[in-house]
Amino acid sequence: MKIEASSNIRELVAALPIAQDVLSAFGLKCSGCGVNKYETLEAGAKAHGLRVEPIVAALTQARHAGRVPAIMNEDKRPHVGAPGAFAKRGNIASVVAVMSGKGGVGKSLVTGLLAVGLRRANKRVGILDADITGPSVPRLFGLRQPLGMEKDPAAAPDAQSRPLFVPATTRAAIEVVSSNLLTPEEETAMIWRGPIVSGVIRQFFEQTLWSDLDVLLIDLPPGTSDAPLTVLQSLSIDGVVLVTMPQALATMIVRKAANLVHQMKKPILGVVENMSYFVAPDTGARYDLFGPSYADRVAELAKAPVLARMPIDPALAALADAGRIEEVDAPVVDHLTSALLAALAAQPKRRETISII
Repeated sequence: MKIEASSNIRELVAALPIAQDVLSAFGLKCSGCGVNKYETLEAGAKAHGLRVEPIVAALTQARHAGRVPAIMNEDKRPHVGAPGAFAKRGNIASVVAVMSGKGGVGKSLVTGLLAVGLRRANKRVGILDADITGPSVPRLFGLRQPLGMEKDPAAAPDAQSRPLFVPATTRAAIEVVSSNLLTPEEETAMIWRGPIVSGVIRQFFEQTLWSDLDVLLIDLPPGTSDAPLTVLQSLSIDGVVLVTMPQALATMIVRKAANLVHQMKKPILGVVENMSYFVAPDTGARYDLFGPSYADRVAELAKAPVLARMPIDPALAALADAGRIEEVDAPVVDHLTSALLAALAAQPKRRETISII
C-alpha cells in the first residue's frame, strides 16, 4: 500500500500494523477510534493541529525499518488554539445549541453523536458543555484530565494577561470544555447560583483557546432560564437543535423551549426525537416503547424539519457509559449529521466568522 497524505487511516493500519504505533507517537489517537474508518492521514493531521509531511515520512521509515523512528518534538506538538484572522484567536464558522427544556431526553448524547458525525465528515468540531451543574459530555468521551491553562497568545510578551482555558481533546480531535474538567474528581458538585453559572458559560466561550472550528456545539441544560438565556442572548448562535422524545409531557416542555427560541429570534435547525422506538435484535420487530411519535407535532410548532428519529440502542448506551462514544458506527449518526449540515447550509450566512476576542 502506498503511503501518502490521502491514505485512509483504517486501511493503512490494517495493511501495516506498526502504523498505529507511529500515529500514536504523533498523538493521533484517532488511529484507534471509529473516525479512522472515514479519515485520511491529511485530515487526521489537520484535526490534531499537526503537519502531515513528517507523519508520512515516519510511516515510510517504519515500513522499511520495522520499528517506530525517532520523531522530533516540534513535529508531534499540536498547535493549540491555531491563530485566526482576528487577534490570534480561533475562528468559529457555526455555533449550534442543542436544547430541550426537558431533562433526561438525551441532549448530551445527541450532542456527542453530532460531534462524532461531523468529525467523520472531516469537520473541525468543539463542544461547550453548558450544563454546568450536571455535565455529561466528558464521560461520553472518556475525558478526565483537568483543563489546562495558557497565556493569551494575543497579549504582548511582557504584558500581564489572564490565562485562558486550553480545551481537552478527544481521541478524534474533538475539543471539549466542561465544568467537570475544572477539578480532578468528576463527582465534585458545582454549587453555584444562576449568575455565576451564566458567567462561567461566557468564560468558556470567550476565554478558551479554541482552534479554527467548523462547528461549535453547545450542550444546554434543561429548562428555559439562566443558562439557555445566556447562550441565546449573549452568544452568536447560528441555530438550535431541539431534542424530544415520544411522550406527551416531554413534548409539551420541548414546545416551551421552541417558543423561547422563537422569542429570542434564533433559527431552529431541526428536531431530533430520541428513544423513538426499539428494534428487537432477534426478530427485527419494531416497538414504540414510549408510545407514538410526537416529532412531527414538535417540528410543526418549531417550523423546522425532523432531523432524525433515534432508536433505543443498548449497544450505544454501553459505549456512552464506557466513554467510547467515538466508536459508535450506526447509520443514524451519518443521517443525523447530513441533515444538520443541510439545515446549516440553508441558513443565511454571516459576513464573517465569529472572532473570539
